[in-house]
Amino acid sequence: MIKHIVLFRFKDSADKTGQMLNIKNELENLPAIIPELKEIHIGLNINSAEKWDMSLEAIVDTMQDLDTYANHPAHQQIVKNRIAPIKEERACVDYQL
Repeated sequence: MIKHIVLFRFKDSADKTGQMLNIKNELENLPAIIPELKEIHIGLNINSAEKWDMSLEAIVDTMQDLDTYANHPAHQQIVKNRIAPIKEERACVDYQL
């Protein structure tokens, strides 16, 4: 099993929290659409002293499954329409469980 962890920092805006909640809700629907995605957990950072705004933890069986999830049209729609327009920074780690 592979754990995929991503951290995001987003641009400041009047509706930053609302935008992050929309992203969270859309991402949490993906396991019902993408069979390779076993679990997904999205966290909004409550510690304003820290750099990162949101975390994503996804669990898949293989690196090939991770690629399938990453390139799936439902995921790409969220990335292109919700995340990319407000993303300032991203960090990622993938490791075997």
